[in-house]
Amino acid sequence: MNIDDYWNNYTSAEKDLFQRSCRRLLKTTFIVRDKDEENKRAYYFISKRPEPFSAYFGYIGFDIIVDRDNGVIMLRNCSDRGENGKIQSNRRALKKVESIVLCCLWTLYADRVRSGSLSPTILISVMDLNFELEKYGVKELIDNKKLITDILGLFAGFNLVDVKGKIGEADCMIRLYPSLQFALDSEEFLRFAEITQKKMLERDGEGVSDEEESDDDE
Repeated sequence: MNIDDYWNNYTSAEKDLFQRSCRRLLKTTFIVRDKDEENKRAYYFISKRPEPFSAYFGYIGFDIIVDRDNGVIMLRNCSDRGENGKIQSNRRALKKVESIVLCCLWTLYADRVRSGSLSPTILISVMDLNFELEKYGVKELIDNKKLITDILGLFAGFNLVDVKGKIGEADCMIRLYPSLQFALDSEEFLRFAEITQKKMLERDGEGVSDEEESDDDE
């Protein structure tokens, strides 16, 4: 069946939900079942019959992946393949500091899962994130509440995290969504961590001016 056949078989309500679900995927890349009622409704609608969405996005070189174990639907670029030949998820270029925060969030989520956490809601404190950031020597992230707020806001827009409260307040918590594990694979993480740690050691050994550090973050 082509997209017209699927479309003609939809009710008016299903057509509306299909359109809103497509726009949501294009905007956020991920739909997370357990985030809220809107995401849950879109998740079940797509997962029940993903073929129309694959047909629709196929025209622009994309496809969707439904991960029922984690309750995540992701938009993937079929033409963007990594060095290992695997199809990569929809991509966005990140600044170095944004990549570091993503690696830390990815690590914290993976650690909670490996520790045997069965809770569908994984929450961390800002202190947890700061401890992980310290491993990369990025003190400017820890001390700059606006910068970390902006970065977490960016990731929240892609349904990777959700911030409960305001950064800097004692009761502020960060909810980690299972979509995090698809935003960065283990090979990418290890490669980025190795490169970043090497740069940090070189900086500590040779000294880097404030101007050079600023340029490296772009």
